[in-house]
Amino acid sequence: MSASGPAPGARAADAEIRDVRYDTYAGERRGRRAAVGSLALRGALRSLGARRGWKAKAVPIALVLLAMGPAVIVLGVRALFGDQTGIDLTEALPFSGYQAIIGVIILLFAGITTPALLCPDRRDGTLELYFSTAVSRAEYLAGRVIGALAPLLLVTMVPMLVLYAGILVFEDDPIGYLRENWADLPRIVGAGLVLAVYYGLVGLAVSSLTGRRAFAIGGYLLLLVAPTVLSGLLQEAVGGAEELDLIAFSILPIGFAGHFFPDAAGDIPNTAAQYAAAYLVVVAAAAAVLLHRFRPGGDG
Repeated sequence: MSASGPAPGARAADAEIRDVRYDTYAGERRGRRAAVGSLALRGALRSLGARRGWKAKAVPIALVLLAMGPAVIVLGVRALFGDQTGIDLTEALPFSGYQAIIGVIILLFAGITTPALLCPDRRDGTLELYFSTAVSRAEYLAGRVIGALAPLLLVTMVPMLVLYAGILVFEDDPIGYLRENWADLPRIVGAGLVLAVYYGLVGLAVSSLTGRRAFAIGGYLLLLVAPTVLSGLLQEAVGGAEELDLIAFSILPIGFAGHFFPDAAGDIPNTAAQYAAAYLVVVAAAAAVLLHRFRPGGDG
């Protein structure tokens, strides 16, 4: 217990006594992995607007619904008019083209959600509180990376899984379709992870440089969109040069993920190896920025 006496010149009647004791923690001690999991869970919820105003919740929810839109529309048309049109769901909306259709939505979703994981901690000075506990910088960063990837899967992977499940529902022989097309499931998972890792790490890398969310969103969009615009202008100027697609950073992972699906590989301008190399360069650069910012002795 500590007493706070009156300030010099203050009246004695203004003095108060406050109890500022610390209680011993009596809950379950779950270890360091649980701390990483807690950071990931709370970070993911915060990026989706938890414990924030309705506007912070409305935008990510709206973007998730928009990402689901193409699948829901095609499945709805099949349910209502399938007998009249004989629509083939796999041709109407192929898995290989789904991410390209919602590419702008994925880009915006990552730009809005990832800054919410790092910027508030930098702005409010809570990083020092985290690092004064047993949580290391590496564990904090791991929790925030997982917290960024999980929400992104709602727009990079889940819509295609919804479409796949809808196809099974409308197939006359779902077991036969699953037997013949089971390989699409790992392709969907792989493509979703490729996009989530790319946009998530780039978004976190930019967010680690500022405590202002607006600056992080603007910097993220500028970093990804400006090279894409430059790529288009250069291709117009030189008349082709498909290799310039590799510096279109906003759509680079979509081109790479497209190679996961055999039906689309022939329509993608560059090879899978070229896309993989460019993808790894960008992801490695983003990871290097994060590791540098959260290195021991760094300013986080």
